[in-house]
Amino acid sequence: MEISEEAYRNFQRRVDRLCVLIVASDCSDREIEIERLHLRVQAATLFPEKLPLYAMVYESRFRRLSEQFRGPVRHCEVRMRSRASGRARS
Repeated sequence: MEISEEAYRNFQRRVDRLCVLIVASDCSDREIEIERLHLRVQAATLFPEKLPLYAMVYESRFRRLSEQFRGPVRHCEVRMRSRASGRARS
């Protein structure tokens, strides 16, 4: 599937915006996590066959920026993972 140049530019703008939110904003960790989720959904829609590549390139970038500019892994991310794993066991 060929994505349009405009769709890709829009995706890249959202990536850039998220990087700015992580590095230079006072957005809460929860707001940033919501933006990451929206971006992941957009990536899955635009290029579903390349989602593992998205995770490797972009998610690792977001994680690295968060650790560098916002500190260690946030508690809200840990709680979200705990809840998700708890549901899987039920």
